[in-house]
This record gives sequence, structure tokens and C-alpha cells, in this order.
Amino acid sequence: MVPPPGPLLGAELAQVLREGRITHTLLPPAALATLPSDTPGTLPDLKTLTVGADACGAELVERWAPHHRLVNSYGPTEATVVATWSAPLEADGTAPPIGRRLPDTGTYILDARLRPVPDGVPGELWLSGPSLARGYLNRPGLTASRFTADPFGAPGTRMYRTGDLVRRDAHGELHYLGRTDHQLKLRGHRIEAGEVEAVLTRHPAVLDAVVTVREDEPDLPRLVAHLLVPPGAEPPAAAELRVLAARALPGPMVPSAYVVMERFPLTDNGKTDRAALPAPAADLAETAGHVAPRTPTEEVLADIWEEVMQAAVGVEDDYLLLGGDSLRALRIVSRANDAFGVSLTPRDVLVHRTVAALADLVEEQVLSELEDAARGDSDHDEL
Repeated sequence: MVPPPGPLLGAELAQVLREGRITHTLLPPAALATLPSDTPGTLPDLKTLTVGADACGAELVERWAPHHRLVNSYGPTEATVVATWSAPLEADGTAPPIGRRLPDTGTYILDARLRPVPDGVPGELWLSGPSLARGYLNRPGLTASRFTADPFGAPGTRMYRTGDLVRRDAHGELHYLGRTDHQLKLRGHRIEAGEVEAVLTRHPAVLDAVVTVREDEPDLPRLVAHLLVPPGAEPPAAAELRVLAARALPGPMVPSAYVVMERFPLTDNGKTDRAALPAPAADLAETAGHVAPRTPTEEVLADIWEEVMQAAVGVEDDYLLLGGDSLRALRIVSRANDAFGVSLTPRDVLVHRTVAALADLVEEQVLSELEDAARGDSDHDEL
């Protein structure tokens, strides 16, 4: 069956599968996630559903594996086109493996010096075999950087550098961990985007996650998570996601902003278009667990925090879980010192970590200065 021209997603995709009586299909996970939530089990002709071209999350397996033979495949275009695939998947709450290599395909997991890594250790996936392309048309430099001689194969054979991080488990199954070019750097910290995304997709309302470093304000980079939720589902609160991430990840890997979407932008070949993800909106709506300011000091400090953090801030919210850092702390204390005439330091923000605790410190400093003035000990006494 030849589908109609243009993007084929959502209810229209479900209609084509149903009316075309499709029995076998390969869909990118991002496209599969757009199907209405009641679609699994309503396609009686669909026997085998293969996902590929992008990472598949646990939630899609939970939705589709009970109703159809679901297979997770992997393979770049340069390997024309599938290099590994899994056995039929069963829902177990974890991201599915990408399986084992196909016949006549070589899979090597190597470190930066092209040495094989042990099972369980992440490494970059290289592919070999007769299915490899010859290279990139009229791009000899790029070809030389991605296609190299295969030191593990017969003389004259080549292998292809995929740029994908994987690990092999004790059963010989490969697990996709993310892209080497999606390794992020934020304030000196190296962050594996795939590791953060895997933690966020543990939330039952999150179908998929894409984590990037954005600099929507000059000199203020931050870690942002774009989340895919089922259409019509109640989106998780940002505070809830921060707690989930903070339980499993160190502070620098906890996203400071979350954007909930019903559909990710896609490239022409069906992969998530990271460059087209929208900037986070300045969300000042109250979230679960939000504690509003209770004193004039807390009100002023909360306004300063929200302006600097570009996010809703309750007076009991943890500064580090909000994505705070030393640079933002410097901006906060500069404005707070101007507002109250005190001498806070960035360390005060990083140590006290909440608006409420910082408000107590401000009031202590103001009271101390008033007491000094009353005793005649103030540096501002008239001569």
C-alpha cells in the first residue's frame, strides 16, 4: 500500500494501518507515539510491529507488546539499513534492547582507542559486513572519518563508526545508551543525555524525553528536558520530575526546565529534530508542593529567584533542584543586596538553598545592623 503524501501521524496513521489491513510495518518510535492511546489492540491485521530509526522507550513497549509482535530494530542508513534487532519484546518496565546482530553483520563495541570493551561496559558501536555503504558521495573527508579498515576482519574489509553508545549484557543483547555527539557539557560537567532521558522516562506519564543544553539567555546555559506525554494525559509537575531525577542523578544532571509536548518535531526521516525543539516558556504557575511567600522578605526574594531562574519558585524549593548554579547565585545576591542593603554572597544561596532560609538570613543581617546602630556601633554612624 502506498500511503498519501506528506507526514503520516496520529489518527491518520492509525486509519491507514486499519483500512490498509497492514500486517507488517516499521515505524519510528516518535511516530508510533502519536497514535491515539486506544489504538493498540484495535488493528487485527497487524501481526508484526517493528520500531526503529530512533530509541524506543519502555512505555511504548508497555502499550504495544501485549497486543502485537513487537520488535526493536537498529541500524544506520550507512549499514543499509538494519544491523540488529531484538526478539519479540515483553513489557518489563525498562527500555528494550536493540538485540543481536543480523547474519553477515559485524558489531564491535570499542573504546576511544579502538579496543573492545568488556560486557556491561559502555562503548561506541562499530559495524562491519557486506551491507556497508561505500561512503558518502563526493565527500572523501567524511568518508575517511567514518569508514576505516577493520582490524578484526579479513584483509581489505572495513568497519563503520556509528557514533552510538551501547553496552552488551550478559545474554549478548545490545542496549542503546545514546549518541556520542549528544554528550553534553554544562559548566564543566560532561553529561550523557541518554542517561538523563532514561531516568525521566521512568515516570509513568512520560513516553519519551529529549535532554539538551540551551542558552536562551546570554551566558546562562541550562539543562532542559522536552517530554512527550500521551494526548490528553495529565502532564507531570516539574517539581515531581526534579525529585525523580535528583534521586538517581547528581545535581548537574538534573534538568532545570521541563517542556511537555504531545508531539516531538521530526526530521524528514522520522527522527526527533532536536534543533527544532521549542524554548521553555517562563512558567510561573504553581506546581504540586508549591509554598507561596508568607512574609514581605520572602515575597521580594521569590520575585528575584523567579526572574533569575525563569521558573516557578516556592519558598521551600531547593535551589540546586531548580537547576541553580554559582552564576545564577551571583545574580540573585546582587539583586537581593540592592533590595535589602545587606551583604549576601553566592555561597549563602548555595548553602541555604531555599527562599525561606535565605529570607531568615536577610532578616538576621538587617536586625544585626539595626542593633549595631542602636548601640552606636554601626559603621554608618554620623561623626
